[in-house]
Amino acid sequence: MSNQIEIKIEAKKLTPEKFLEAVEAFFALIQGVAKNTTKNPVNWTVKVDTGSEIVRAFVENPSVESTQAIDNICGGMRSLRSGIKIVPHGFTQNEVRATRKLVSIIDGADVQSVSMKNGSIAEDLPQNIISIADAILTRESHIAFGSVEGRIVNLSVRHAFCCTIYEPLYRRDITCNIQKSEAQKEVFKAMEKKSKVIAGGLIHYAKEGYPVNIAADTIEIFPDESTLPSLKEIQAIYQLYK
Repeated sequence: MSNQIEIKIEAKKLTPEKFLEAVEAFFALIQGVAKNTTKNPVNWTVKVDTGSEIVRAFVENPSVESTQAIDNICGGMRSLRSGIKIVPHGFTQNEVRATRKLVSIIDGADVQSVSMKNGSIAEDLPQNIISIADAILTRESHIAFGSVEGRIVNLSVRHAFCCTIYEPLYRRDITCNIQKSEAQKEVFKAMEKKSKVIAGGLIHYAKEGYPVNIAADTIEIFPDESTLPSLKEIQAIYQLYK
């Protein structure tokens, strides 16, 4: 179980101001993600290695939740590094802003690099994260036609026909408003079968880039996995058409 995470600053000259700025951003990041993703508080202690620019945070109360929080921190950093302009899972704009602040101390002269480590391999935090963070932080909400996939987790017909679809990619609940009776019938079928669905229609996206709700025109039910052909059957079909 991982109970620590650290940052390392490679610098020819590191001023106290930049060091404090980096530490402040680092703790805003890890404390924020932990708060966003755990039910129980995660308590951190800090250690600064003597004679180096390594700041290491330890979890005082290691748990499955704190391990998941650390995994979310590292996964979020990898997402930002890759150039995906979506707020990572477990992050809010506050944690994106903290990441940007941490990376922004790199100037290529006095401060060459910042890396984060959870385990044996340190991962650099490149300066391109700044532009990705800026794109996320300044993005306006928008609307577009598209589709979302997931499972229907609840349904309400009190004021309007509305269900909630849990979308596993973003790990978020998406509100789904449905007016067409044909699509409404499919919702009941999907809930009865506990089947995965794909909803198509007008999607409203948050500023962070993930879908918030959809005015669905269609609901399609994915076939039950038990009805799908097995690998052996697929191979047999393939042999027929060779």
